[in-house]
Amino acid sequence: MSLKDFPPALRAFLLADATLSTAVGTSRIYPGEMPQGVTLQSLVYQEISNQGDHHMEGASGLSRPRYQVTAWAPTRDAARALALLAKERLDGYRGVMGSGGAAVTVNGVFFESSQDMKDDVAKLFGRAMDFFIWFDER
Repeated sequence: MSLKDFPPALRAFLLADATLSTAVGTSRIYPGEMPQGVTLQSLVYQEISNQGDHHMEGASGLSRPRYQVTAWAPTRDAARALALLAKERLDGYRGVMGSGGAAVTVNGVFFESSQDMKDDVAKLFGRAMDFFIWFDER
């Protein structure tokens, strides 16, 4: 049995929320970093760290990565509002993310921390949030 690829499931889950999808123009949710030149409201997600879970007979099949989701927007208020939409969608979630063969069973999403930021070159404001996400990787 192959391991599940979580990032596509996370992106699909975020875009499946109509309010959040509208806020990012139905597509501006990016893995790792925003493409150069994007100045509209967007989300960027990336894995910060990952810890497996084991028992005495080996790997349990659970993974617990820390994901950072950063909301970017032209104003601080817009970045914070977008971040709140993403937090509302993720924090406390249990269930399936993604669909078909790319579906991942999530045991729980837990908000950990957040911080404001600013990109002076791109002239954007950001709000980074860290989440622990427990999921079945098999």
